[in-house]
Amino acid sequence: MGRKSGQREVRKKLELAVAVSSLGLNCRECSKNKDLQKHRGCLKPTERVQYIFEGKEMYRCPAKFIMPEVKTYIEMYSQYKKGLLPFRGTITEQPTKLIDIFNILESAEVSAEKERVKNLNRS
Repeated sequence: MGRKSGQREVRKKLELAVAVSSLGLNCRECSKNKDLQKHRGCLKPTERVQYIFEGKEMYRCPAKFIMPEVKTYIEMYSQYKKGLLPFRGTITEQPTKLIDIFNILESAEVSAEKERVKNLNRS
């Protein structure tokens, strides 16, 4: 896998994580409710489409496809938006990779919000 391909894959994973966040899907919530797990496709694929992400039908909860490191980045980004940096130092002293990830997450959030507003206006 080339560098560009790897970067696209990371971007897609981060965009999926933002989409999951905007849907309000929370694995801790589902883990307490077996009916909800079954309905959302947490345990196994469902018979009907649960979600559509970038034109692809998903028969399982998309949160199942988010890797633990992506969840960590999301948490760091959440703290960053509150003004807390994940590592000691100023913003310019944060790892470049992390700032790149934050930029991707911010862009995905903006896109998700635009899509949400567009869908509201259609209603």
